[in-house]
Order: sequence, then C-alpha cells, then structure tokens
Amino acid sequence: MKLDDKIKASLNAEQQQLDKVISTDDRLFERITGVYQGSMRWWVMLSSVIALFLTAGFIYAGFQFYIADNVSDQVFWAVWFVVGLMIQVAIKLWIFMEMNRVAQLKELKRTELVILQAIKRSA
Repeated sequence: MKLDDKIKASLNAEQQQLDKVISTDDRLFERITGVYQGSMRWWVMLSSVIALFLTAGFIYAGFQFYIADNVSDQVFWAVWFVVGLMIQVAIKLWIFMEMNRVAQLKELKRTELVILQAIKRSA
C-alpha cells in the first residue's frame, strides 16, 4: 500500500505541475514569447540580436547599392544585401522551428496528462 500511495502522490504532484504549464492555449504572441523563456532562451536571444544587426547591415548594403557609382560596387553591395537577407531568414526560420518544438512538447505533455488521468480513472 505504501508504494501505491507514493505512486499516486507522485502522479498528483506531476499533474499539478502539468496543469500549470498547459492551463492556457497559447496564441501566436504567447508562443513567440514562450520561446524566449524556454530551455534555449539564450540561443534565441543571441540569434535575435544577430538578426537585428543583420537587418541594419542589409539595409546599409541596400543603401550603398543604391548610391554606388560603378557596376562592380553595385554587385559587391548587392551580394552583401542578399547574403544578409538570407542569413536573417535562416535565423527567423530557426526561431519559428524552436517555437514549433516548444508547442509540440506542450502537446506531448498534454497527451501524457490525459493518459495519466485515464489510468487513474481505471485504477
């Protein structure tokens, strides 16, 4: 009986933790901010700062392309513009993939909770 009571107490404690985590259905803004609070938050923050600098960089490259006098300078600045834009797109894609990973983990925990509740009811 003591083992059964320990298992039930452990399941109840875990259920209370899961209820806190999955009590709300996140909207887009909440999912985006959730990425900045997850286990990869430092990498997401770093990549966001890099993306911010890249934005300034490719805007500068676009401006330099616009004011360039000869074709070789225009090609140089156009390449940097495209490279900066592609890197920023890759960073944003990674952030959205991380957001999807967090949402999938939350759904997995939600499913786990439903299974645990079904096991409790049948026991």
